[in-house]
Amino acid sequence: MRFRRTSPFRVLPVLFLSGLLAFLIACGGGEEPTATKAPAAPAATPTKAPAAPVATPTTAAAPTATAAPQPTATKAPEKPKAPSGSLTFTPGVINVGLGTPRFCTAGCAEDVYMSSVLETFYRPEKGDFAGDKPEAQILSVGWTLDPGLKFLDFKIRKGVPFHKDKTGKDWGVMTVQDVQFSFNDANSVTQKESIHGQAGDFAALFTNMEIVNDETVRIIYKVYDSRGLRHRFSLFWQTAGVLPKKALDELGPDGMRNVIVGTGPYRVLEWIQNDKIILEGVDNHWRKTPGVAKITFLQVAEAAARRAGLETGQLAAAPVSLKDRKALEAKGMVFAKDLGFTSVRNLGMTGNYWEEKHAFSGATLTRTLDTAKPWVGNPKDPASMDKARKVRLAFAHAIDRVGLAKSVMDGIGSPAYYAYEPPVTGPLFKKGPYPQGWEYPFDIAKAKQLLTEAGVGGGFDMEVWVGPPGTTSELMTAIAGTWLADLKIKVTLDQNVYSTYRPGLVQRTTSKPFIGCGDDEKYNFPYDWARGFVMSSFSDGGYGVGMEVPFAADNYRKVAGEPDKQKRIDLNLAFTQKGIDEALCIGIVSEPIGFLYNPTVIASWDLLPMGNGNLSGMHNLESIVLK
Repeated sequence: MRFRRTSPFRVLPVLFLSGLLAFLIACGGGEEPTATKAPAAPAATPTKAPAAPVATPTTAAAPTATAAPQPTATKAPEKPKAPSGSLTFTPGVINVGLGTPRFCTAGCAEDVYMSSVLETFYRPEKGDFAGDKPEAQILSVGWTLDPGLKFLDFKIRKGVPFHKDKTGKDWGVMTVQDVQFSFNDANSVTQKESIHGQAGDFAALFTNMEIVNDETVRIIYKVYDSRGLRHRFSLFWQTAGVLPKKALDELGPDGMRNVIVGTGPYRVLEWIQNDKIILEGVDNHWRKTPGVAKITFLQVAEAAARRAGLETGQLAAAPVSLKDRKALEAKGMVFAKDLGFTSVRNLGMTGNYWEEKHAFSGATLTRTLDTAKPWVGNPKDPASMDKARKVRLAFAHAIDRVGLAKSVMDGIGSPAYYAYEPPVTGPLFKKGPYPQGWEYPFDIAKAKQLLTEAGVGGGFDMEVWVGPPGTTSELMTAIAGTWLADLKIKVTLDQNVYSTYRPGLVQRTTSKPFIGCGDDEKYNFPYDWARGFVMSSFSDGGYGVGMEVPFAADNYRKVAGEPDKQKRIDLNLAFTQKGIDEALCIGIVSEPIGFLYNPTVIASWDLLPMGNGNLSGMHNLESIVLK
């Protein structure tokens, strides 16, 4: 088998810290208040998120208006405190940061708003893990949904200033033109060059954003999606931040790359890929003046260095390996549990491109089926489909989930069986041994029998992408050892960075399995959200999971347009059962995702429910209060 393993402290000055960490790495809807110079935004009662209203489509020209939000009176401080002090964090890796939406690819797109530099339309309320409450208003102060589900209008907050850039240039006040530009330049329908992190997702959801008037923009739906605000217009998940169109007009798309200018509580002083991000708090910010004057993110890719940085006080927050988490918590470090972020680690069985017609356009799809890979079936050949399914089921039964949860996950993770299942401990999960329930018992004899029936009882070679060393590679290393010893399956681990693997997923060419199976593999995503988008050709043109299967496309189509929540849940339950039966996204373990921070440095940090893992979940930086 071939494996490739390619006490209270104030933070020290950046230059010294950089040298130390380098050494460590080497070692191992109504009228809102005008948003100019307000010390803090009044808490507004948000409008209800558009989670598919129970309405009969109508030809009426006027949309259904939501109730106008009224600000809740709060006593503003006589004089806001200016930001002070500094902190240094690491998210692990520093992604590229760019100002031109079309060039800001996956990682960049999310980091620039997670860092509190750009702002989004909405964000979650603290503690609202289930998405039961309306999203809190940021740049949008109300919405209106067409009763025929053809478009969605957003009322944009007035008077919000953009930052001055690092040269001191003033980019003015945000307008609807800036909002329209930021979304259309990201969308690959309206900007053919776009490689924005949401380029393909936006393209599948809406055709373009239009300006209705000087305070309203309109999303023209291509396909209505019942997941609503939290999914595509909130900090919770993946959306677009707002940048100044003036920068594009003056500098062009290439010149705008270095103008990462938003409306958020922090502005960019430096952003260097694979090195550092230096942020400065915005004094008298329109919404929330930060408590911390300067925040530095450093790249510290090595887990041992991140642990050392926390232990010595050089880092105030960092993601850590699972094997380090309990020890660091015992020393007083605090895990960011308020994110409510739990992900399912799973094995995606790529290469199963079964759809013949595009799910949306109906165009004929041209894909290559590499049926030499034992887990890939040809839908035109029932025998091929049966054999490939048996191989995938053999994989599913040959994973010791309980053992992995105890060993690799250090008792922190729990067994999981399918990427898009409801939480195993929740009321919707169907317990019991397969096929009566959703659990695959660890049964090597069963796995051998299935492989023999599939005609590959003598074993075979395969390659799995796991990315750089970490939890995913440790999980697959342990699984590969069992498969080699008991099933004669030789696994090679591809530990190259994700950017080298992603193109095959976008282009629908890969048949190399990977640890991962799409965006919805998270327990904190509401279970009534539409599932199947990235497992189908609906996502064609953007990120997919190396498979296009008709039952996934059908489920997404039905759930995305279903106004009744219980019906959406029932459809997703049937989808989960089908996913278990086909073993296309084989669950391994669930894992709480987040980071640790030092409470002797940070007195409080209001972390919001989050499904976005960028910057290791670090966000709402303006809420941090120093000791």
